[in-house]
Amino acid sequence: MDRLSPSVFAGLLTVNGVLTYANKAALDAIGARAEDVLGRPFDATPWWGFSDQGRQRLRDAIRAAGQGHTSRFDVLILDRNGRVRTMDFTLHPVYDDKGNVTYMVPSARDITERRQAERELRLTQFAVDHARGAMFQIDADGRVRYANRAACDMLGYAREDLTGRLLSDIDPTMTEGVWREHLHELKAQGSARLESLARRSDGGLIPIEVTATYIEYEGEPVSFSYVDDLTARRASEERIHYLTRFDGLTRLPNRTALHERLEQAIESAQLSNSPVALLIVGLDRLGLVNDALGHAGGDEVLRAIAERLSACAETPATVARIGGDEFAIMYTTDTQQDLHAEYWTQRILESVSEPLRINDQEICVTCSIGSAAYPFDGADSGELFKNATSALRRAKGRGRNMHLAYVSAAANRDPERLALELALRGALKHGEFSVHYQPRIDVDSGAPVGAEALLRWHHPHMGMISPARFIPVAEETGLIESIGEWVLRAACEQNRLWRESGLMPGRIGVNLSARQFRHADLALRVVQLLKETGLDPQHLELELTESMLMEDVDTAVATMTCLKNYGVSIAVDDFGTGYSGLSYLKRFPIDTLKIDQSFVREITSDPASAAIADAIIAMAQRLNLDVIAEGVETPEQCRLLRESGCRYMQGYLFARPVPTEDLTKLLRVGHVGRHL
Repeated sequence: MDRLSPSVFAGLLTVNGVLTYANKAALDAIGARAEDVLGRPFDATPWWGFSDQGRQRLRDAIRAAGQGHTSRFDVLILDRNGRVRTMDFTLHPVYDDKGNVTYMVPSARDITERRQAERELRLTQFAVDHARGAMFQIDADGRVRYANRAACDMLGYAREDLTGRLLSDIDPTMTEGVWREHLHELKAQGSARLESLARRSDGGLIPIEVTATYIEYEGEPVSFSYVDDLTARRASEERIHYLTRFDGLTRLPNRTALHERLEQAIESAQLSNSPVALLIVGLDRLGLVNDALGHAGGDEVLRAIAERLSACAETPATVARIGGDEFAIMYTTDTQQDLHAEYWTQRILESVSEPLRINDQEICVTCSIGSAAYPFDGADSGELFKNATSALRRAKGRGRNMHLAYVSAAANRDPERLALELALRGALKHGEFSVHYQPRIDVDSGAPVGAEALLRWHHPHMGMISPARFIPVAEETGLIESIGEWVLRAACEQNRLWRESGLMPGRIGVNLSARQFRHADLALRVVQLLKETGLDPQHLELELTESMLMEDVDTAVATMTCLKNYGVSIAVDDFGTGYSGLSYLKRFPIDTLKIDQSFVREITSDPASAAIADAIIAMAQRLNLDVIAEGVETPEQCRLLRESGCRYMQGYLFARPVPTEDLTKLLRVGHVGRHL
């Protein structure tokens, strides 16, 4: 028996269960000598000292062996190193010539690793079977070898009905030939991802995304696939698509949809030589209506005006809502004379000015109209929008309730401003912009917990140009959209680089312009930009002003909700200077309020400013929002804000806006020198 494999333990027992022999492997396992165990009852030896249950099973086996029965069971022992081992134990009876049991042969094999592997396999099987995602194993013939519970639930099959079914029964596009080709490509690439359709047991089709991995199991090729039901995602995408093309309040096409239709009309006009006209209709003094009726009443006015404009327009004209109080009408005509015909604009002016009855109050609203036409006033939709908007501003400036057509005024413009605009148009292309960062400080620790990204422009000849000079020009010309996107991308990429280097800058706040926020596909643009830069959405904070939110509350809520659901944080900048009511504030999915620096500046000298700051902090705490004080410049301001419960601040007291490399140094240090 000593010649047996070292993993096989063996011995001899008398019919009374006394151990008379143990091989070397058995003795070595427990670190015992023969004289320590021989002559003792087998159940009293160290092999059986670990488990009472195992000792009882041995006694039962000895009695059974005495009656001529063989027993086999698993037992746990404690080896010489104190490790628990699992043994496959067998007890055989041995007979003499007369058929009587004369002695017994115990043997055991160490199966610890095998049992561990079996447990891990069962655990894996359990985890796969109870996973929330649908999982399939498909063999080389395109048959379902295995499907977990989630897969059965997704397709509405019992497991026995799904197992063995051809893949083509489930995925109509996956015929035998297509499957063979797919399996060949999968073998070459190792894994693949694709979108397809799956047929449920009731015959209905659902969109799916399949992530497949090629493996060879027992010499046979197998595809292990994780399948995601895209039904909810597609419904969400359709909803987002609607929100990106239509105004939620009036159901009219929005700015994005109008741009697309205008570009299509211009393409057609290039072939037919038919002019295209764009009218931008701006309601006059809608803010006064909101003050009188509240924003709910203002919304009713906007819906009523939308209906009137739609009634004025003639097919195939497009009526759109492009901003808070602005609409647009686009149409084609055969002659230039008809483009700005008085009957069109006069009809709109008269229709809009007819009294409205809202909440038992009679309201009169007027409008101003600016117009531009292709190809006379612009070569593309962007230029037409810009020039029609310019004409609208002139109409409002001349007294409102009138229409003015665009007239090129380049020759009469301020030469300095024109030079600034021209320089601004080339600034992005020539890499003249940079981003500085003003850190946000936790005043309890002095640690930077975030930063606000601020645009800076250094012109090669004009030097540093103040944002106060060039931002209004960028807004007016429409350049703010491309500039704003550049700032957002630069801040996201830098945040990712900081994190990859082991630094933790917190959330980086990026200001959005009103033009950017009005863009119907803003949420989709931000999501795509985050994917391209590789930044986790939770590390980005978008800063909006109250006035931007109140231009169109429903659309603002929808856009913010999309961003919030994706993980992006929302801050309301310059809070306290706008006109949002508490009822509206509760509707917005925001994370942070930023106290405007005008209140912070006067907090030590003006009781009213101090009271407003206290109220904002208290309100933020009740709404479970973060609050940040901007423009903190003195220790006394810091002290008063901190006593009111404001923990996060930014301002010259702690740090001015600094270039990337300076904030990097601050992040490495981990705290600012000045804090209370």
